[in-house]
Amino acid sequence: MMKDRALLYDLNFNEVRLPEDSLGFRVHALELNLSSIDEENNFESIPGMPGQSLIYSRQGTRDVSLDLFIHAKDNHDYNLKRNRLYTLFRRMGVFFIASMQEPNKLLKVKVDGRYAPALMSRRQDVAEVEIPLAIIGQPYRISRYTSMDIHKNDIQFDGKWSAGMHLPAVGTTEDGIYMDYQYVFENQTNIEVFNPSDIDLYIKQHLDCKIEFECLTDMSEIRLLDALSKEFVFIDDLVAGDVVTIEGHRIKKNGQFDAGKFNDVYPTLLSNFDEVYQQYSINEMQVSAGVKVSFDFRYKYD
Repeated sequence: MMKDRALLYDLNFNEVRLPEDSLGFRVHALELNLSSIDEENNFESIPGMPGQSLIYSRQGTRDVSLDLFIHAKDNHDYNLKRNRLYTLFRRMGVFFIASMQEPNKLLKVKVDGRYAPALMSRRQDVAEVEIPLAIIGQPYRISRYTSMDIHKNDIQFDGKWSAGMHLPAVGTTEDGIYMDYQYVFENQTNIEVFNPSDIDLYIKQHLDCKIEFECLTDMSEIRLLDALSKEFVFIDDLVAGDVVTIEGHRIKKNGQFDAGKFNDVYPTLLSNFDEVYQQYSINEMQVSAGVKVSFDFRYKYD
């Protein structure tokens, strides 16, 4: 029996099934094809000197496509399933896709261009097709669930987390770091935040990264010093119960945009797993007293 090797999700992170009928004839996902992220380098050659110097390097996008296999009852059924496939992708528009081996690392994509199934030799009921896809937004795969899911429920064997996400078991110690996965801190000035992503998360660039400050008392400012010694400062006449949030580039007070009262410095959550040296670390941060701060974000992976 053929097994699918890729999963599709809608923008609400619900799984979407490929066309299938009651007799078991269906469209199978053969493979998710995913390249590395493009490294765009700019070099400079200096006259009289051998070699070249690297001026700057930046990451671009990556190639992605989906191989499908159509298994139909007969040629009439094949045409029906092909047409259902066309409608499915057109109606979905933007969606998430993941490998079956890493079902909780999702890439946001959209069909890019046209495609047509190719019937296999001397068969009228089976065909293969490669669906061309384009990445929407950043080229990283994101976790299906967020840091707050772990904070509230720990890491359960419930299908939300999988191998390759750099998530040691709760209660273990890795490289001197105790893994308790705490993302809410109440009236604590020295805090530690774990980011298992493959990349540093500069909060301004990620709308799915949210830091929330709830005032436990009246105060005139909120401060957050990140692991790079960069300090976010929000100054205002704040009373107990006020909530200030950083959500990507958006700064809000009690749900209303209020960016004019902060110092234009956004925090960074450094990546806490080094793939080269296979070592863990932690973001040591400082926050104002009298504040309950929470970190709710999706992890990002290559």
